[in-house]
Amino acid sequence: MQYKIFCDESNHLQFDGYDIMVLGALECPADEYKQIKNDIKAIKLKYHNKYELKWTKVSSSRGFMYKELIDYFFNSNMRYRAVIVKNKTKLKHEERNQTHSIFYYKTYYLVLKYLMREEHSYKVYFDKKDTQGKVALNKLQEVFSNSYELPTPYLQHIHSHESQLLQLVDILTGAVSYKNKDLSSSAIKTKIVSYIEQTNGRKIDMTSPLGHDKFNIFIQDPLRGQ
Repeated sequence: MQYKIFCDESNHLQFDGYDIMVLGALECPADEYKQIKNDIKAIKLKYHNKYELKWTKVSSSRGFMYKELIDYFFNSNMRYRAVIVKNKTKLKHEERNQTHSIFYYKTYYLVLKYLMREEHSYKVYFDKKDTQGKVALNKLQEVFSNSYELPTPYLQHIHSHESQLLQLVDILTGAVSYKNKDLSSSAIKTKIVSYIEQTNGRKIDMTSPLGHDKFNIFIQDPLRGQ
């Protein structure tokens, strides 16, 4: 089978004011992609939302829209995976003969490795955020090329405003990041997090069992050997 995976991250820079990094990925079967894309767009239009979905712009006036999007995800064949790195500012990359960028690529490999199977093929899409994106994709491609356990995926940058699934993974990853930063300043964001956890049946600030593959969380704390 063929799959499409859409990726988004939160606080991936080493020194950006937060001590955690969250990398998330949303997988969907390629033959269902067009229908899923259209369904997400229809939900947005139902609530008169013609704009890009972004966690940073979550609005309390569209609470029912976020609930419907979350329900849609959990009732679909999509899967979500996030890796949360704690104590990122305290990592001693030089002792592992790596830079923070290389650590970032290795962590993204850990995100995608869980979703991918050797017998399938994958196209993986990232939000185009800066001019260094091509370099990043080349580095990640190297990591996959050196792996003998996974197929080498097709990697591409796209603009989030053009992709309904990139927008959905932005919301899901934003919620995971918000919970793991232990924030509570926004009532609507807190409600979204609570609804995801309620629907998921598990907290999203805890590592999931391997078999819990609908909404899978892995917490990595290198300072504690996790």
